[in-house]
Amino acid sequence: MSTLDGNDLFGSGPHAVRPVAWERAVARRGFPGVDGELVLDMGLRSRAIEQTGRLQAGTAADLHAALAAIETYADGRLHRLIDPTGRTYANVLVERFEPATPVRHGRGFFCEYTLHYRQLP
Repeated sequence: MSTLDGNDLFGSGPHAVRPVAWERAVARRGFPGVDGELVLDMGLRSRAIEQTGRLQAGTAADLHAALAAIETYADGRLHRLIDPTGRTYANVLVERFEPATPVRHGRGFFCEYTLHYRQLP
């Protein structure tokens, strides 16, 4: 089960967290008459993390409350994400929360979603 700042927002349904590689800024310089190039490491920048899953609730009102609770984290502040395996991602910015499907009704109410994070070093 994943948590965001210690809050269980995603435990109602299955989900997956997929980080990509860290981005590193590099400046390359070449000089006339010299073979090769000078490579300057400008340091670590950030990396994207994507979370996909499904939120489920017994009523439509409960599901809308869960969606609203997640949306409050898109506040421009840094948060702490812990994925289902227990891996911790510090300094995480919630860039976008996208409900991928409309609210549907089956055995309760559910909605697929995608969350886009940006982790800073």
